[in-house]
Amino acid sequence: MQIQRLKTSDLELFYTYAKEEQWDIEDIHIRTLLKIHPDDFFIFYENEELLGYVVALKESSEFGFISSLLVLKKFRSLGYGAKIFSIALTHLKNCQIALDSVLGQEKFYEKFGFKAYFDVNTYMFQTGELSIQKSKTLEVSSVDKEDSLRGQSKYFKSLLLDKNVSYRAIKEHTDSFAFAFAYKDGYKITIQSEDVNHALSLFFALCQNYENKTAVYLQSSMQNTMLEALAQALGMKRVLHSTRMYNKILAS
Repeated sequence: MQIQRLKTSDLELFYTYAKEEQWDIEDIHIRTLLKIHPDDFFIFYENEELLGYVVALKESSEFGFISSLLVLKKFRSLGYGAKIFSIALTHLKNCQIALDSVLGQEKFYEKFGFKAYFDVNTYMFQTGELSIQKSKTLEVSSVDKEDSLRGQSKYFKSLLLDKNVSYRAIKEHTDSFAFAFAYKDGYKITIQSEDVNHALSLFFALCQNYENKTAVYLQSSMQNTMLEALAQALGMKRVLHSTRMYNKILAS
């Protein structure tokens, strides 16, 4: 089995196979991550024939995240999945490692010492399902991204400064912000805030120009009580969930 680093020119082929597996691929995230972490994307061949992929993000010396583990159908049930996963673990040696397992696949990761801790949920909202009075919203602005993102990671800044990302923040409270990008049949929104009212204002500010019946997606977990409260307030429907697993929990 031969290993190579994934290049930008390899992405279209990666997307082709990922879509065959009905994965939720977020193009803008993948491209930004590949730009910031080029050494963490791997592509595998067997006798010059494409075999599979894996992403093993080394976010710091202590933490990593494994995703996009894919073995092409022709090579399945031959032990290649375990080999590829072992290479990802070696790349992230000594790190606390997280991953999101498709439901039903947890036992594969348990063999490597991973344990399930909580579900990760994806919710969907259709614009026009709920209205909100302007008097109840906070003032949201298109603040300068560079200024409001001081202290954020290089990856996060690169993602949010992309021209295809819509970004909003609460005026006078730039620690509360949200961004959206094209996803599936609509848009996906990520919100950072400690206050559900701030989150509601940000949500509607981003959605206000979307056509009626546009699908808007939000990812959360029971670990984030604010986002779960937001999903409940909006009456969002859960359309997908996976299991967050870790190889170890670091001491707080």
